[in-house]
Amino acid sequence: MARPVVARAPKAPDRSGSAAGHRLARLGLASVVLAAGLSLPARAAGAPTVVATSDPAPTSAPAVDADRELKAGPGRTAGNVTRPQPLVPAPPTDGRDAPDPFVLADGDRYLLYSTQVGFQNVPVATSPDLSTWSPPVDALPQLPVWAAWGRTWAPGVVRLGHQYLLYFAAHDHRSGRQCIGVAVSATADGPFASSATEPLVCQTQLGGSIDPHPFVDDDGTAYLLWKADGNAVGRASTLFAQALQPDGLALTGEAAALVSSGAPWEEPLIENPAMVSTGESYTLFYSGGWWESRGYAVGYATCGSPLGPCTKVTVDAPLVATGAGEDGPGGACVVSGPAHEQWLAYHAWTGGAVGYDQGGARSLHFAALTWQDGQPVVTR
Repeated sequence: MARPVVARAPKAPDRSGSAAGHRLARLGLASVVLAAGLSLPARAAGAPTVVATSDPAPTSAPAVDADRELKAGPGRTAGNVTRPQPLVPAPPTDGRDAPDPFVLADGDRYLLYSTQVGFQNVPVATSPDLSTWSPPVDALPQLPVWAAWGRTWAPGVVRLGHQYLLYFAAHDHRSGRQCIGVAVSATADGPFASSATEPLVCQTQLGGSIDPHPFVDDDGTAYLLWKADGNAVGRASTLFAQALQPDGLALTGEAAALVSSGAPWEEPLIENPAMVSTGESYTLFYSGGWWESRGYAVGYATCGSPLGPCTKVTVDAPLVATGAGEDGPGGACVVSGPAHEQWLAYHAWTGGAVGYDQGGARSLHFAALTWQDGQPVVTR
């Protein structure tokens, strides 16, 4: 997705070869860059939203079966067992720029990571309840030697074993393309560090690789999804997936192409893959269109496995599009709460200002996510 140069810089100047740079978190970035005599990188975006309500929760559950009771509904109890109450998520009240958000549930807290904003390579904020957020700090204060500063985009974090892995896109000195790296930390908020001398994924012939998203299947197998930045070299953009080694530091097997851009609303590209298992199949959310426009939106495909095959469902129109005071929604990921409720977390331009040059910010938004016949239903 497009990101600003240091504020998650617009995915570097040129996601599509010309208009594709990302967004540098504009917070104070413009003044800093101008003062330093630097230039900001640019980066690489509707249809109706599906709205529905979930079925009412059961009114009772067998008191002798705590596990079944925990699934009965909010507030139901079985002896000394009480089901957690659903949370009511809310974005940071300061309206901060948080492009390409990734929200991680970590024990009794939540963490919000985003594309580079200002001087923070990977801003991370914490919350005990998905509604009260700390000020952001830098989860990746030092980039690996292969990466140039100013274009650190779309982070994704996962815990594998006793460590956390942060996947991110950055500008590769050698190839001149955006590539994907991985850094490690003992805690979810970092600091993460990487001693790698080269990227983890870098499809230079396909324009580079961006928007990494880790996914752990029900059997414990971890995968990495990402976008081949084909639009940066005049080609269609394609989303890929590949299995990870158990430690998450290397890939294994072959990379599988999942879907490519092509539907009218997706022009000129698709990006930001995010996968979730529904128990019977897999749903692949992704963004499409130009990141710095009202046409940017979220669509989805259904897949037979984390490696495909995948079939696009939102061909004629996206799932989440401009509306409800949100312009150009995108960069979505799925977040689960303590009562097994789910939300779609994404960014959108708010206040009618679309674009950093218009004074806009891509702030965090939440929408309720439920399922009907295996298909996602989003309620804003």
